[in-house]
Amino acid sequence: MSDRKDRLRRGFLGVGVVTLVLAVGIVVLAGTTPVTAALFGWLAVGGGLLLVAGVRERLGSIGWPRIGAVGLAVLAMGATTLGFTQLLAGAGGWTLLNGVVMLVVGLALVLLALECWLGGVGIPAETFAVE
Repeated sequence: MSDRKDRLRRGFLGVGVVTLVLAVGIVVLAGTTPVTAALFGWLAVGGGLLLVAGVRERLGSIGWPRIGAVGLAVLAMGATTLGFTQLLAGAGGWTLLNGVVMLVVGLALVLLALECWLGGVGIPAETFAVE
């Protein structure tokens, strides 16, 4: 396994674990409401897919880069949805800053998801090799 591939997969594993802990923490601290259930589901699906991509080389016939790309895309969709929601709330100040930050995070996640899905456009292709 190349050094870049190893670092990327360890990153997926770490982000997956942190995202799952965050999902459980939201439910434990905020209780179960429709909003927290939606946040939990979004974070649990995205974090779970990243955890699988970090641990397994393949899941059936699907390689780890595609699993990671779907996990990142799920997290990106949620981040951009939250960002646009913050911007449409329209209060200003911290709400505006939160919305912009969530949109920038969503853009970064989308770009990394595309890198994983396409197998390396800007990152060397051997990083995404499936053995």
